Amino acid sequence: MTNEIKSVISKLIPIGIYDGSKERHRVKKVKNSSNTYIKKNEKQKENKFSLNNANNYVYLGSTNTSLLNNMGITLADDGSLLLIKGKTHDLITGLYNKHFKGGFKYNVFNIESQQGDNMKFKELYVDPNGFLIGNKRSENKSDSAEENKNELYKIKFNKVEKDYNLNDSSSNSIENSFIVEYEKYIIDDELKQDLSSINNIVELKESNVLKINREGLDLSVSLKDNMLYIKGLPKEIISSDQVDSGKIEESNVVEHREVENKEVENKEIENKEVEHKIKIPLKSTDKILAIKPILNQIQLVVDKGNKIKIYYLDPLNIFSLKDYQYEVTRLKQEPPLSFYSMVGENHYNNYHSGQPFSTQKIGNFSSRYIPLFSSLIDKVRISIDKTKQQYALKQYKSMASNVAKTVDPGFRGVVSNIKGISNSSTSPCENKFKALHSARINMKEADQILSKYIKGVKNSKTAGEVIYSLVKEMKEKSSVSIMDSKGIRAFFSTNLMSLNANIGVNAFILASYAKTHSITLSKNEKNEVIFSFINKKGINVSAGLSGGIAGCEKKWIGENVSYNATTSLMASVYLSINYERQSDFSFKIALDDVVDFIDKGMKFTYEELKNNTILNDNRDISLAISADMRSEFNAGVNLSLGNKTQMSIPRNAIGINVVANLLKLNFNINKFFDYGEINEAKKKKVIDLKLFEILLDAYRDLKIIPSKTNSTKANNWLPLATIKNIEFMFQKKINSLFGVDIFNSQKLKDEREFENKRKNLKGIYKTVLKINKLFDKNPTFYNVNKNISKLDGIHLTMLPNKKLKNKMKKDPVLLNEMEVISKFDKLKGGNNFKNQFLLDLEGRKKTLSSQEKSNKNERFKSYSVFQYKLDKKSEIIYEKARENFNKKINEIMENKNITNDYIKSTLSNLYDKIKDDFSKMKYQLSSIDIMSISELLEKDKSIPLVLVELENAKGIIYHQIKGEIKFSYDEDNEQLDKMSTNYYF
Repeated sequence: MTNEIKSVISKLIPIGIYDGSKERHRVKKVKNSSNTYIKKNEKQKENKFSLNNANNYVYLGSTNTSLLNNMGITLADDGSLLLIKGKTHDLITGLYNKHFKGGFKYNVFNIESQQGDNMKFKELYVDPNGFLIGNKRSENKSDSAEENKNELYKIKFNKVEKDYNLNDSSSNSIENSFIVEYEKYIIDDELKQDLSSINNIVELKESNVLKINREGLDLSVSLKDNMLYIKGLPKEIISSDQVDSGKIEESNVVEHREVENKEVENKEIENKEVEHKIKIPLKSTDKILAIKPILNQIQLVVDKGNKIKIYYLDPLNIFSLKDYQYEVTRLKQEPPLSFYSMVGENHYNNYHSGQPFSTQKIGNFSSRYIPLFSSLIDKVRISIDKTKQQYALKQYKSMASNVAKTVDPGFRGVVSNIKGISNSSTSPCENKFKALHSARINMKEADQILSKYIKGVKNSKTAGEVIYSLVKEMKEKSSVSIMDSKGIRAFFSTNLMSLNANIGVNAFILASYAKTHSITLSKNEKNEVIFSFINKKGINVSAGLSGGIAGCEKKWIGENVSYNATTSLMASVYLSINYERQSDFSFKIALDDVVDFIDKGMKFTYEELKNNTILNDNRDISLAISADMRSEFNAGVNLSLGNKTQMSIPRNAIGINVVANLLKLNFNINKFFDYGEINEAKKKKVIDLKLFEILLDAYRDLKIIPSKTNSTKANNWLPLATIKNIEFMFQKKINSLFGVDIFNSQKLKDEREFENKRKNLKGIYKTVLKINKLFDKNPTFYNVNKNISKLDGIHLTMLPNKKLKNKMKKDPVLLNEMEVISKFDKLKGGNNFKNQFLLDLEGRKKTLSSQEKSNKNERFKSYSVFQYKLDKKSEIIYEKARENFNKKINEIMENKNITNDYIKSTLSNLYDKIKDDFSKMKYQLSSIDIMSISELLEKDKSIPLVLVELENAKGIIYHQIKGEIKFSYDEDNEQLDKMSTNYYF
């Protein structure tokens, strides 16, 4: 039975900026004992969070909604919902704001119904499935029985809508529509939470008892006299390491095994029903104000005297000192996170999370701007985090193994990489039967990745339930990919000659092999889940000659160690062979059928496999003669190994590289099994030959290099081909300036087919091809990707030459007189709405820009997609041109009496006319999609040796739509009429 969902159109009302400091009066007594609570001082300033705000606080990143997951929510004194929005800070900006700008500030908004039918709550929490739950507040406070009644609702935030009507002169303000959904939450009485709602005046005696689960054990936790008590645990709780060592009898292990002695069993059952105190790592002066469940952890609101902090207790960190004497090994300062926050948007991995009641951590600095050593720093920090978790779980063997992995140069990964690379189930597939078999295996691996990285999602669910929970709320244009990639690279070179002390020539060979398999989940407009299983492998071998000139060398010589800094110029000529193959197997499943489909083994009948799936198998083979040139600055620490040999530990370099493919032959084979095809596929072969294709790169390199040297001469350069084994900072193709097509088999085939339709059409196809290229260069719409920093740089018009015009601008007076104008409404109607739209968009841009990161194993980056469509007049021009072209081609094919000269003349004139007409077309901005890509990837690399390097990466990539902006024009399609926005952040 589906519960009725009440959708309430609300608005966000700013109520002020809060500074996050504690209100003046310290908590002296709390209601979870026999004591009483002191009422709030009415004269206190309103820019302090009240104790009620703190007790009812929930971080929305712990909920299963993607909207506002970087914000917090709490309750006002009257029970209405309040949103808390802050700004995340990295180490430098965070320290500056904390010590020189008066601390961190937070914008607070009241969620108010536009119809006045606000739903008010007395407490909030997050259930194990990630739903934000509110206990509705009674409107009749005089009735004690009514006030004690639990009426629970799921609270879901849908989107923030806003329309800017430029032709509306009746008002000077725009109300945003914040869609909030409330759904009745039905739960068994024994699972209901009994929270403490200290509302500055405690009116009710509340027991504050929580229900949580620890590895299958149903527990209850209560707060009494500033202490936590627990029921439901066995007398001894030990770690998995202790179980493996055999030091503890099986009857004492947490996993419930049968106890032969019934008297002991009965006694233990009785003791489980008795409350036992838990020792918590807090100071004796700290006071616990309130507790609540967040996913399957316990949130503790703690008064530390001068400030209020929030901690999180994971029940897995509860162990026994002696029989029924329990301790908590670790309290965390980061909340448990849902999928949407875990993947790339964990703001608690910043120095400051942007939320009150949190702790700033010096170790949470961003390493992306640290040259050369950022990946090494991240690896160590990830290892430290894991070590802390394993220590708290008393998993000492796992902790030791993790430390070993941190210092491991990569040899432990050799077997894993070789095994993964040789695994045939992850190879590209040539038919649907193999593709289905591979998909089943890859789905099992994906479930293991999800359970490892997304702990808050798993919650003992089946694989199907986990996938369903990810895609249920997914929006169109969003997708989730679970991937696993393995690769190996090898390099060898030898000195051929030295022209002088600074110039050398090498012969080299570079080889690489990589395999990737991934599952991508998305949803279409029919509420169907699209599964796409992609298997990919690539092989590259390059060999050639490389010469280098070392210059500007600075060297400091010690007894066994020397230091050098060198700028150098290098060039290479080499032959490269590249083979790449990729298969994409995809199908659609109704959302409601996803759980059964996955849990029952992804079964297809023969007819279903034939008619409901598609498979694309694509192979690319290329042979290129290339020339490279690069210049770099490198520095190194050189350790003497004896026998005139030294080792750079490491070689650090930053440089610029230019690659020119002088001649490139490419052979492509594509097989496509469409719906309804299973034995025979559409097969397409294309051979093309290109001349002078150019790439421009900036890169950084970090390697350990053995080299022959003496006291007067050092080999301080490397062959340029190693560019394929380093880290790109950016890469740019510049084919538009060069790039010449010498031969293309597909073009030749199309020409022959055209000429075979009628005799004496030799040479006509080139003119037809020129006209077709005009249509290709002038499509009916363009998608333009832009960095998020250019989100508010809106041009309403694009010309056929891609030049942008008609930029939307704020009125100049707004630049310095914003506040004055907003107060006195000097700008009226549509002009005011345009300014407000641009200011709102600028604010959204700053929010997303501040969240970008590449830190530890997480990455988050946002961007925008501008879609331009032909305006109405241009659509008519385009349709007429297409109609005239098709008409002429039909006439040529059907009329046997037309001469070649007439055909050439007609098509040439038609080409000139279409070209002239297309130059008059215009594209109008139709929409803007605000997108983000976030990653949670665990990357293992061997030590960066120049000779051999192994790499393994697995994790989750999430493409998310963050907002949509639609542009509407007047009837004549000349003037902008309205902007409509939907934001999901």
